[in-house]
Amino acid sequence: MIMWQNILASSIVMIVFLGAMALVYYLLNYKGVKAQKDHYRKLHQELAVGQQVVFLNGIYGTLTRVGDETVDVKVKSNAVMEVSRFAITEVVTKAAN
Repeated sequence: MIMWQNILASSIVMIVFLGAMALVYYLLNYKGVKAQKDHYRKLHQELAVGQQVVFLNGIYGTLTRVGDETVDVKVKSNAVMEVSRFAITEVVTKAAN
């Protein structure tokens, strides 16, 4: 009977320890994740026609239309692609106003 109590007690301690480690990990990463979300939220809100942008897969292009969910991008071959605006990871040049 005592052996099972020891096993149960050590299991509870291990579960509490793992929960505490998960909480510490979450708290340490919260600030970085929030900053990244804010960066991309601002980037996607400020998209404008004429900006040169880079997509997640490395494609460069110039915005020709900005919609609510998609953008039209003119690439080097003069082809225009319609892609999700949320695939944009960086604005290379600002639009000339």
